[in-house]
Amino acid sequence: MAGLDDYQFFSTLREKDNPFWQKAAEDKEQPTDTMEHFRRPTEFPENLLNPAKASPNPPPPKAQTPRTNELEIQKMQDVQMEKYGELSINIVSLCAQNLLSHPFIVVRRQCQVDINSYRYHILPITLVPALIHIQSFQGFSAFWKGLGSVLTVRGMTLGVEDCLSKFTPWPKEISPHSSLKTIGQHLLLKCSALALITPFYSASLVETVQSEIASEKPGVLDVFKEGLTRLLSFTQPQTGRMLPVWLLIVPTVTHGVLQYIIGNAVSTLTSQVLRHYHRQDQHKQGAVSKENGSFLDASVRLQSAFVGHMAADVILYPLETILHRLHMQGTRTIIDSLDVGYEVKPILTRYEGFFDCLNTTLQDEGILGLFKGFGALCIQYALYGAVLKFAQVIIQEVTLALVPPKPKPKVQDPVTPLAPSAPYTPISSVHPGVASLHSSPMHPSRPPYGGSPGSKRPLAYASPGRRQDVDLRAELEKHKSSLTLDD
Repeated sequence: MAGLDDYQFFSTLREKDNPFWQKAAEDKEQPTDTMEHFRRPTEFPENLLNPAKASPNPPPPKAQTPRTNELEIQKMQDVQMEKYGELSINIVSLCAQNLLSHPFIVVRRQCQVDINSYRYHILPITLVPALIHIQSFQGFSAFWKGLGSVLTVRGMTLGVEDCLSKFTPWPKEISPHSSLKTIGQHLLLKCSALALITPFYSASLVETVQSEIASEKPGVLDVFKEGLTRLLSFTQPQTGRMLPVWLLIVPTVTHGVLQYIIGNAVSTLTSQVLRHYHRQDQHKQGAVSKENGSFLDASVRLQSAFVGHMAADVILYPLETILHRLHMQGTRTIIDSLDVGYEVKPILTRYEGFFDCLNTTLQDEGILGLFKGFGALCIQYALYGAVLKFAQVIIQEVTLALVPPKPKPKVQDPVTPLAPSAPYTPISSVHPGVASLHSSPMHPSRPPYGGSPGSKRPLAYASPGRRQDVDLRAELEKHKSSLTLDD
C-alpha cells in the first residue's frame, strides 16, 4: 500500500543516520518536551493550574485600539450629558413648583378664607376678570406676596426633620422594602416636624392672603416673630377669637400626613405605569435597553411626582379649606375681594374647632363652599405640567444635539437565492472514458484508465489540448523497484 511504502522509506533513512534526521547541536543542548508539538492550542495553561509556577513578570496588557478609546470617550460624554439633562430638568421642576405656582396659591388661599364671597370660582374662567382688576390696581407684586415666608416654612420643615432624625432613631427616608416599624417611625417623624412648624405656618398664611393696599408689608423676620408669639401662647392666644395652637396641631398634622401618604402612593403607582409603558414602547420598536438612562429616570420620577402632588391636592382640597379658615381666625387680616377684584374685606369668623367650622360651612355655603378657588388649582397644575413638559422636550433636544450621533451598524444586503440547478446526470452517460477517470486504479475489479473489461491493452484516454494520463500502477511499481535497489 502507498502509506506503508512511505513509512518504510522514511524508516530506512532514519536507520542510516541520514542528516535529515539529525538534530542541530543547539537543539541537542536544550532539552525539549516531546509532547510540546502535540499540545493543543486550547489546552489550559499550567501557570493558572499552579500559581506557584506562574512567571514573575506577567505579559503586559494589550494596548487599546483607537476604536476602543473612541467608544469609551463617547460613552463618558453620553453619561455626562445625561447628568446635565437630569440636573436641568430637576432645576426647572423646582422653580416651577415653588415660583411659578405661587401666584395661584395666593389666589386659591384668598378664595378659601373668604366666607362672604358670592363667587366660588370653581372654574378657571371666572377668575380671569378678578385677576385682571387686581393686576391693574396693585400690579403683579400682589400675586407674589408671602413668597419668602412660604419658602422659609418649607426650609424650616426640612431642617426640623433632619434634626429629629439625628437625635432620634426615626428614619428620615424609607424604601418600598422597609418594615412596618420603620414606616411608622418615619411617619412619626413627619408628625413631629409638622407639629413644631404649625405656628410658623399660620404666620406664613397671613402674609400670603393679606391685602397690600390695606396692610403694611411684612418684614423678612416677621414670620419668625409671629410664629414664636403663637408658639409661646400655646394654650391661651393673645386675642379672644384666635384659636390656641393645640387645637390647630391636629388638623394641620392630619392634613400634612395624608398629603404625604396620598402623594407618595399615587406617585409610586404612576411611576410603575410609566415604566411599563416605556418598556412596551421599546418592545414595539424592537430595542429594549438593559438600563435606563438617568435623564429618562429623572423624567419619569418628576412626572410621577407631579401626578402625586396633584392628586393629593385635589383629594384634600376640602380639608385644606377648613384648615386655612381655622388658622386665619382672630388674626384681624384684611384680604382682597375676588368677586370684582378692586375691593377689600376683613376676615370675621368665630369657630370653636374643626367640626364646628365644617358644619358651619356646609350650612351657610353648601358643599361647594369647601371647593372655593378650585379654578386656581386647575390653572396652577395646568401651567405647571405644560412648563414641565416643554422644558423636558427642550432639554432632551439640546442633549441629543450636543451628543454626537452614534454610527449606524452596517446592514448587509440580502443575498438573492440561487436558481435551482439542473437535475444530476450520470457521468457514464456523457462518455464511457470520462466515467473511467473516476474509478480507483487500485481496485482490482475496475479496469485501468481508458480500458474496458476484457481488453488486453490499456487505452489511454486523451482529450484535445491535454497530455495523456500517466499510468499510476506502473509508476508505483517503478518506485518499489528503486527502493529494492537502494537496499
